[in-house]
Amino acid sequence: MNSFKELFALDKALKLIYSVFGIGYVPIGSGTVCSIVPCLIIGLLGDQISILVRILIALLILVVAFISTNIKFDDADPGYVVIDEFLGMWISLILVPSGPSGLVWVLIAFILFRFFDITKLLGISRIEKLNGATGIVMDDVVAGLYALLIIGLLVSVF
Repeated sequence: MNSFKELFALDKALKLIYSVFGIGYVPIGSGTVCSIVPCLIIGLLGDQISILVRILIALLILVVAFISTNIKFDDADPGYVVIDEFLGMWISLILVPSGPSGLVWVLIAFILFRFFDITKLLGISRIEKLNGATGIVMDDVVAGLYALLIIGLLVSVF
C-alpha cells in the first residue's frame, strides 16, 4: 500500500509535469504561454538540435504526456494541463530550419499551431472529445501535425 507521503510526492511530480513546471497555472493564456517555450528553445538552440533529435524528443514528451495526464480531472481538458500544448508546438517545430530565417519560421509555426489548436478544424474537435488522456493530448498532437505539414510544404517551396 502506498503511503500518504508517497502519493503526495507523486501528485506533486505529476502536477509539475502536466503543468510544465507551473506554466499551466498562469491565470490567462496558459496554453499560449506554454506554446512559446518550445519556440524559445528552437529559436535559441535550433541549429544544435537535429530533426532526428526533435522527433525523439517529441516521442518522449508524448509518452510523458500520456502518463502524466492519465488521471482523473474534474474537467475534460483542464486549463492547467499544458504539456499537450508544449508537445503540439514542439511537433510544429520539427522541420523549422535554423539560421537567420529560423525565427520567421518559428513565428509561422507558432501561428499555425495556435490557429489549429484554437479553431479545432479538420476533425480536431472530434479528437478532443475522446476520453481522458487521449482527448487531452491527441487534439494538440494533430494540430501540431497539421502545422508541421504546412511548414514542411512552405520550407520546401521557399
